[in-house]
Amino acid sequence: MKAKRSISGKILVTTIFIVMLLAASLVSLMSRSMTDLTETILSDVLPSMTKTASQSVEGNIHVLADRIIMISDNEIMTNAESKESEKMAVLEKAASGIEFVWLGLYDTKGELYVGAESCPETLQGRKIFSLMQETQNVVVDDVDFSREQLELAVGKPVLDAEGELLYYLVGSYKYEILNDALNSINISANGEAFIVNGEGQVMGNRNTELIYNKIDLAEYTGSKKLEDQVVSGHTGSMTLKQGRHLKLASYVPVNGTNWYLVILIPSDDFMGPAQDSIMMGIILTVLMIIFAVLIIAGFSSKIRKSLKIVTNRIKLLEKGDLNTPADIIQTKDEAQVLSVALNSTISGINGYISQLSSVLSSISEGDFDVSIEEEFQGDFVQIKEALERIIVSLNIMLRSVQESSAEVLTTAKTVSESAAMVHNGSTEQSNSLMVLTEETKAIEENIREVNDNTRRAGELMDKAKESLSTGDENMKNLLQAMEDIHVNAVEINKINKLLEDIAQQTNILALNASVEASRAGEMGKGFAVVASEVRNLAAQSTESAQHAAEVITNSQYAVQHGMRYAKQAAESFGEIGSVSNEMSDITERLGRAVAVQKDSLENMTEQIEQINDFAQKNLDASYESATASQKLNQKAEELQNVSGRFRLRRIK
Repeated sequence: MKAKRSISGKILVTTIFIVMLLAASLVSLMSRSMTDLTETILSDVLPSMTKTASQSVEGNIHVLADRIIMISDNEIMTNAESKESEKMAVLEKAASGIEFVWLGLYDTKGELYVGAESCPETLQGRKIFSLMQETQNVVVDDVDFSREQLELAVGKPVLDAEGELLYYLVGSYKYEILNDALNSINISANGEAFIVNGEGQVMGNRNTELIYNKIDLAEYTGSKKLEDQVVSGHTGSMTLKQGRHLKLASYVPVNGTNWYLVILIPSDDFMGPAQDSIMMGIILTVLMIIFAVLIIAGFSSKIRKSLKIVTNRIKLLEKGDLNTPADIIQTKDEAQVLSVALNSTISGINGYISQLSSVLSSISEGDFDVSIEEEFQGDFVQIKEALERIIVSLNIMLRSVQESSAEVLTTAKTVSESAAMVHNGSTEQSNSLMVLTEETKAIEENIREVNDNTRRAGELMDKAKESLSTGDENMKNLLQAMEDIHVNAVEINKINKLLEDIAQQTNILALNASVEASRAGEMGKGFAVVASEVRNLAAQSTESAQHAAEVITNSQYAVQHGMRYAKQAAESFGEIGSVSNEMSDITERLGRAVAVQKDSLENMTEQIEQINDFAQKNLDASYESATASQKLNQKAEELQNVSGRFRLRRIK
């Protein structure tokens, strides 16, 4: 068995743990607080320091610009009539007093007008020329090294008295002027100052290789975000993480130029004193922990000696030894009181346990007609009273159990019989619902077939309506045609009468011709034959005209009868159309009614299915209830048998 740690050891370990935890927490809190404080101070102070450094750079650049402005404002420069030699003299005089790399005057096209031999022949393609054309003001060019040395060019347009552009004055200074301004910025031992242009390219730094190699700020610092913030023209600061090291970056625009000043400082430059303070705090904390451990160790040793004897006796008590007396420790303190109290407690507990064991033994044998006769003291009185209450409660409870078990047995039998009846009824209900479900599905199929036939009848009625409409239109056309035939027959009848009149006149003329031919004798025989033929022809024409008149009259009668029959047929078509419309309406109403019945039947089918599900669940539940009731009946019989074994008090 693994040895347990002593209380003195626990006190010592716990105290050391707490002290070390507090010390570690304080050191960690102090370290974090000092780090945050340092970073906060730097974040607050660094932008203002960067602004001050920027103003220093601005001052140097303004000095360079002021020199160019002073030269450009010379009367000879602003006078278009002055000679080239006079302008050259002004440039030479200015260059003698100021260390220019070169100083020249250029025409409006950027070509050299007059200047030193070292002046470039043209400004075409250089950024400073486009900026002067755009702003018409003083412009500071980016650092240039096309002439194998770093130069800083400043230019200004030269205007006459009326403000017209005459020339461009450009002077180039040595880069050391800008480098001196950057070297004067001393914020920390390892801090760096950068000047970058609008594209983020380094224009100024102690390490001129960055300028020659055209390194941009993002490439040098590894932070594109920093470069974007710098060239956006804002003033601010940012924390950069490069490997395990943190750096603070502050940035501000350089007024009057297209440049930005960036200062980059390692946080270690300012965290050195803070780290020394943290280390000193750790050393002091360790010394305090050692001192506290020594004091606590002596105190815990005294406690261990006092408690050892009592602990050994309690261990014997733990093993069930109630006879061995406890040794009295003559220490005249709490340890002696503890020994005496422990001895008395063991003796009292021994007597109490004997009484309790006797009573509990009787109870374990089913005899609840027992009680404790001895007197108990202190809190043990509550144990005696509690045990007495337990015995009384058990007597009451068990008597109630005996009485209730008989009732439960009777009730269980009744429940079992009822559950069996419910199960049988649920079975019959489930079977009836299954039959009803099948019949409902059959009705649903019939309703669906009626719905389809109704829809088909509606389609046929629509076609019949179209056919009747076409027939009615044709009948109207027939009536109109017969009316036209009747009108034409009247006209033909008139023509026929005219033909009869012509035939009669021809007959009369033929008679007259025959009379004249007979008078003429032998000479008129031939004419008499012709007149006879004409008369015969006239007679035939009269007969034909009369026959035609009879045919026409009969045709008129037939047309009149046909028109009457056609009108009757048209009226019949109209009545049939009305009846067809009514049948179509009835069919539509029937279709809607069938659809409503179909939807209602579908809803009823769903409800019946749900009822069927509930009935099935009810059937399952009734089966489980019947099974449970049978088990309840068995358990009630067992409870009746068990409760009858106890011997109880007679409660008055």
